[in-house]
Amino acid sequence: MRFPVLDGWRGLCALFVALFHFNAAGHFYLVPFVRGSYLFVDFFFVLSGFVITHAYIHRLNSTADGRNFLVRRLGRVWPLHAATLIAFIPLEIVKALAVSGETAAFTGRFAPSSILSNLFLVHSLGIEDGLTWNIPSWSISAEFLAYVSFAALCLLARRTWLVTASAVALSAAGAFVVMGWSDQYIDTSFDFGYFRCLYGFFTGHVTYRLFQAARGAGLSRLSMRRPTAGSPIAGLSEGLSLAAVIVFVATARGNALSYASPLLFGLVVWVFAFEGGTISRLLAMRPFQWLGARSYSVYMVHALIIALYEKAAVAMQRLSGQPMFVGPAADGEDRLIFFGATWMMDLLALAYLGTVVAVASLTYRFVEIPGQSSFNALLLKRRKPAVRPTAMEVT
Repeated sequence: MRFPVLDGWRGLCALFVALFHFNAAGHFYLVPFVRGSYLFVDFFFVLSGFVITHAYIHRLNSTADGRNFLVRRLGRVWPLHAATLIAFIPLEIVKALAVSGETAAFTGRFAPSSILSNLFLVHSLGIEDGLTWNIPSWSISAEFLAYVSFAALCLLARRTWLVTASAVALSAAGAFVVMGWSDQYIDTSFDFGYFRCLYGFFTGHVTYRLFQAARGAGLSRLSMRRPTAGSPIAGLSEGLSLAAVIVFVATARGNALSYASPLLFGLVVWVFAFEGGTISRLLAMRPFQWLGARSYSVYMVHALIIALYEKAAVAMQRLSGQPMFVGPAADGEDRLIFFGATWMMDLLALAYLGTVVAVASLTYRFVEIPGQSSFNALLLKRRKPAVRPTAMEVT
């Protein structure tokens, strides 16, 4: 059983994270909901814990099961992660050739020394001094380490109730570390990103267990399973959940309320997992499903697209002699693209989102799918029994 409505949520959240990172001084940039959309990273963590628990809670019974699980998960996240990391290198080469007129190449965020930690997916453990290379990839590091934690927990605890009890403890431990040591509230990444993910991922695990309990209690007869006719109760629950997300994301940015992000998103995932309301029927439609399938690509390529847009703005500035940026920063990290008029920056933001989706559709087709297939084929090859030759074949 899949959860197509949650896939629809995933696609929308990925778009808003991409819009959050695009520094163009238009109306979109100033919308409080957009400025708080970095919190959707916690939605991804919760959703990941939910679906991974659904798919694997009863399938990790041996060391071989754990190994196969991690190989599959590595095949899901690593090929595109590696591809986007490598794609940044030519941009730094261009910078080294002094074509762009920007800061020194292969320094700061793009230091070669951080390539290994990125490739080995450990750059969310405080190894680096800041965000490196493909900025969103810290969360992929944190999530893969959460997969390792989940597999180890299932293999060690064995019993489902003990896994869930331990998951509660791990979620609480992650929240404790983030609340105790992060100086940016829940907005921690390269330093305590793994613990932030633990908090969200195992909140997602508990959310799934509560979802199972609700289905067992007969709530499925009220609103569930597929978004067909819908029910008033489900519709009201979904509407209130959506309103809560909008208000929360717009108001929790940059303050202590953000610590509650995984808890709120856990509730939202629980509500929409039943897929019984009007909003669910909308999210189950083909455009949202198409976007949801490519959400990982959207999330992973958008920083690369931003870099290309910024370099284009630098080139235009050099050619025209007119300023293309506003803001105090001189290194390109915090300055805003601005030329013409505010509404033109809104059009630029929409063009950027269109570019992200277009590139994501290509990486989904030519990187994600082949990458997963290659890792899955590796597992099948390992499991395929050796065929002993017959006497006739020997002769």
